[in-house]
Amino acid sequence: MDNDKLLRTAIDLVQLLDKAADATLPDEIVDIVKLHAKLAVGSAWIPVPGADIAAGAASIWSMYLRINNKIGMQFGENILKTIASGVATNLASYAAALAIGGALKFIPAIGSIGGALVMSATLYALTLASGYVYLKTLTVMLKKKMSISDTQLKDSVESFLRENGNEIKDFIKEAKKNYKSENK
Repeated sequence: MDNDKLLRTAIDLVQLLDKAADATLPDEIVDIVKLHAKLAVGSAWIPVPGADIAAGAASIWSMYLRINNKIGMQFGENILKTIASGVATNLASYAAALAIGGALKFIPAIGSIGGALVMSATLYALTLASGYVYLKTLTVMLKKKMSISDTQLKDSVESFLRENGNEIKDFIKEAKKNYKSENK
């Protein structure tokens, strides 16, 4: 399900950017989001509590950079870092597993493994959701013919997060469920 939502949103965004001539662009954007979700899973295996979350946030930030490069939109790195950390912080409120996974890592040896296992699906889902939120926000802004400045983007992301909490929560649940079923 999360693949379909990501792809539909990427297609909407590409069409609004008038880049529909490149039929592979939506798939390439989805591939960027999915790659960074997998990279975020790798960050769950960092044994240092806090460093794992920071690496996951860095994955989100670099995902935004790659999406922007792919669609030809340029924003300052600082605003993208601010947006990425804001999105990650907002979405983390839907994922108590991050706190549990981080706490487990304080137990020597087995705790690091247990914490990483608990955090893997959560970081995967949060990264997918972060990509979805970002694509959806850009799409909404373009549909409203808003100027896409650093400030407008930040405000629009925050507004989207506030107004679509249930949709995002459902997206995260579905992504976690898909991750777990794919990795049995």
